Amino acid sequence: MEIGETLEVRNPKGFTTWLKKYGPSAKEIWLVIYKKSSGKRTVTYEQLVEAALCYGWIDGLMKSIDDETYAQRFTPRRKNSNWTEVNRSIARRLLAEGLMSEAGRAVLPDDLS
Repeated sequence: MEIGETLEVRNPKGFTTWLKKYGPSAKEIWLVIYKKSSGKRTVTYEQLVEAALCYGWIDGLMKSIDDETYAQRFTPRRKNSNWTEVNRSIARRLLAEGLMSEAGRAVLPDDLS
């Protein structure tokens, strides 16, 4: 699989802004993240996953771009997809804090919604 459209954000809010605007219609986005070895500040994988879950998206394939960066693929989550315990825990916290969007709640497993 080739890397498709990419997006580089400096913080989780940049991804959240993209998800609000394009999330309802986009099929995928590849987020560019700096590798730790690059020494450059970057948004973290964990921050991106949290933002994605808030808006009903999920992380997938990761591909190296060069010595300093990689691309992480994010796609809309399907209603009946499998949820890891880590993502279930994040979703519970987001729900408790009132941060889960309507799109995120729409794809939650039945025992979390």
